[in-house]
Amino acid sequence: MRIISLLMVMSVACGFFYGVEEKLYLFRLRNIDVVPENVLIEKETASLISRSSARFWPLLFIGYPSWKMEMEKKYPVRFLIRVDGWGEVVIEWLCLQPIFIVNWHNERWFITSNGMTWHESNPLWSEANPDVHNLLTLKWHNSMPPLVPDEANPNGVRQSIFPVVRTIELVEAIRKTPWIQKIKALELIKIAGELAVMVEVASLDKDVSILFEFSESKWNDLAPAMETIVKSSDAKALYLDATYKDKIVIRNK
Repeated sequence: MRIISLLMVMSVACGFFYGVEEKLYLFRLRNIDVVPENVLIEKETASLISRSSARFWPLLFIGYPSWKMEMEKKYPVRFLIRVDGWGEVVIEWLCLQPIFIVNWHNERWFITSNGMTWHESNPLWSEANPDVHNLLTLKWHNSMPPLVPDEANPNGVRQSIFPVVRTIELVEAIRKTPWIQKIKALELIKIAGELAVMVEVASLDKDVSILFEFSESKWNDLAPAMETIVKSSDAKALYLDATYKDKIVIRNK
């Protein structure tokens, strides 16, 4: 009997709150703002709002994690959701910051510090049009394995095999070398199964191309000998092949 009485009370209470909700719309989702404004993301938020969450807005936070995961696989952004008043929700987004541009098959890919990558044609990235003029562009030679899985599909944001940490260390070592004025180009290459790098630099008012094992320590070991070669040469353009064990082959370009 007590159970039946309790169920009757609960039923009446639910009916009461339902009636209040139908008249006053207490839990209706009032608004979702996208910050900063973006038409593409605003369209994507439509898939976040279910019929249930539109009527009872706290349910929006149940569907948000899976929506966020899908969006961050699709676009190079990070999302944050917050409440800005009763029934008022704000979705903030921020573009990922690339650290390198990689030219692969004559197309540009952007690489973050943790190796995530996306194609230059990504619709949100193209729309955002961020300033990347100061980023170093590297070339991914055809001898290298695919930069990303499913290379025929340029869509989405994926983990690449790009050696980010080693590249940062090498680039910093080259830039700190006193006789190097500027890194003009850098290309990763596979030679006999080993990873090598071709670096084009401006040095002592000369154009110098250097091929060597992809290694910061190898660069530091070779730098004194290469400095001597560059300083003693009258040529304005030099090619140095330092992939041999005990010699550096010198050619004029």
